[in-house]
Amino acid sequence: MKLEVIKEDPFNILSTTRGVLENAQYVSIDENKINDDISNKISERFKKGIYDEYELGINLTDKLEDNLQIIFIENSVNFCFWPTKGEPKWEVEWPIGGKIFGGWFGLVNCFKRAMEENIPILDPKYLSSITLEDARKIFRGKNNIDIPLLEKRVENLREVGNILQEKFDGKIINLLKESNFDAIKIVKSILENFPCYKDVSILDNKKVVFLKRAQICANDFSYVLKNSENKITSLDKLTAYADYKLPQLLRMSGVINYEESLANKIDTLTELAHDSREEIEIRSATIWAVELLRQRIGILSSGEIDNTIWLLSQGIQKESKPYHRSRTIFY
Repeated sequence: MKLEVIKEDPFNILSTTRGVLENAQYVSIDENKINDDISNKISERFKKGIYDEYELGINLTDKLEDNLQIIFIENSVNFCFWPTKGEPKWEVEWPIGGKIFGGWFGLVNCFKRAMEENIPILDPKYLSSITLEDARKIFRGKNNIDIPLLEKRVENLREVGNILQEKFDGKIINLLKESNFDAIKIVKSILENFPCYKDVSILDNKKVVFLKRAQICANDFSYVLKNSENKITSLDKLTAYADYKLPQLLRMSGVINYEESLANKIDTLTELAHDSREEIEIRSATIWAVELLRQRIGILSSGEIDNTIWLLSQGIQKESKPYHRSRTIFY
């Protein structure tokens, strides 16, 4: 299989993940499955519109700067929603008696609820000194189930609150202005200023770069700003946002294949260590599967393909095999 980097690779995501796949032991991509079937499925779903559904978690207020602030803070804690095997799932019911959401949409509902309860969730001063009990209330799930990695979310919120105050006068819009609303500059600035976004692994003494949350931040900012005069540019230079759900659908489609021992671990909900070879290979394959689909489809960016696959993955949970489990703050 020839993995050609044919577009600008400003963060070396494609080049470093290519090196992983060229020496992969557990994961492979079946190029024959990157065909008209999956390409047409993605293209048709994209044509139906993905933004309205995806944006359920974005434009929560009528103030543009507040929506940008919400997106950044949400993405600072947007990771790892799945339960330990045998434990109940974290879900949010808000308003009470309404629809129950888990994952990203559950997180969004936590922010909606916090604002309705007059919790200053967008105030960096509040975030910089947020307590575990504060966070437990904000992210409380149905039946008072705690969100996974609650302490890590507290650490991230404190970090974000402190740095927003110290460097950006408390507002993420100032980072965007300094970056000239350019996606590559935005991601670079986030990485330089906010350590909790530095999604880089090491395998065989070599860096493997992913940057899932930093890249998706820039992409989400573009949805908030799509009708403003300051649109986000350079989005086509981003890669896929390697997470749990994309490889699940790509595996179901036969694009990604797992060696038997890894498949057994995933199918029995056995946790994979973060930064293990198995996990890094899965994420690298995700990046390259989307890149190969981008090269085939031709008219969609990696981010557009990623968001479309993510939405498609929401409808396959009952029929598909499980997604891999790795406890991490990066996705």
